[in-house]
Amino acid sequence: MWNIRRFVIHEQPEVSRLQLPVLAPVSGRVCLLDEVPSPAYANGLFGAGIAIDLSGYKIQAPFDGVWLDHSVTGECLRIKSRQGLELLIQVGIDSHKLMGQGFRSKSAKTGSFSQGDTLLEFDLRLLKNRARSAHCLVLTSQTQKLSAIQAHCHSVLACQEPCMTLHFR
Repeated sequence: MWNIRRFVIHEQPEVSRLQLPVLAPVSGRVCLLDEVPSPAYANGLFGAGIAIDLSGYKIQAPFDGVWLDHSVTGECLRIKSRQGLELLIQVGIDSHKLMGQGFRSKSAKTGSFSQGDTLLEFDLRLLKNRARSAHCLVLTSQTQKLSAIQAHCHSVLACQEPCMTLHFR
């Protein structure tokens, strides 16, 4: 069985054919998924990646890319880079129960976008008061070609620092 806790690591792996840093889509403190109060995310059910304990209030595009999908209530985005990397960005745990309250889309949610474009704004205070957790999850389900995901567990600024580095076999 696949063990996400061995796959997402703090240190750079010994062997890595190619490395791809992923810029943080939001400001905050990067942590591992097991710090998130959701067994589904902590066990990698929706993909492998990191969580960001939010301090920012907007999601910015971490790369040039296109929209794949978004939730009706606004808290979940699926995007794809020009190189083919797909990311799921989930703002808050159980934030869908807010029924879109506190989330404001800043993009057409179709077509393309550029790195740094604001994709979504949200009310951080409302999220901290009413959602189970104010974490932003940055996940990929494309783990077949990866040897590891290196989590950069410290405070990051949106679109200025990587939140994780993907290491390819």
